[in-house]
Amino acid sequence: MLNLIVYSTKAALIGLWVFALLGLLSLSPLSFEYQPYVLALAGVVLLVHLLEFFAMKTKVKSKSTIDMSFVQTMLWGFSYWLPLLKKNKQLSQGDK
Repeated sequence: MLNLIVYSTKAALIGLWVFALLGLLSLSPLSFEYQPYVLALAGVVLLVHLLEFFAMKTKVKSKSTIDMSFVQTMLWGFSYWLPLLKKNKQLSQGDK
């Protein structure tokens, strides 16, 4: 179930980033009346991911030896760092 959520979130974010980038380049297949909404949504998502990075960086670092990537977090958000925590939890339970 977690994998389905992670992959569907990544697919939705890929769509958002593609539409936002195409809108910035004036190549978007969406009409001009929707472009401000797409760009506003992309800006809000980037802001949330920025806050998420600072909120989760210490948690991931304390539970794992892996450094959290800023770029990956800005692109994918929880669908990047949540599998890191889950994988580390599985590894640590396997050591016991």
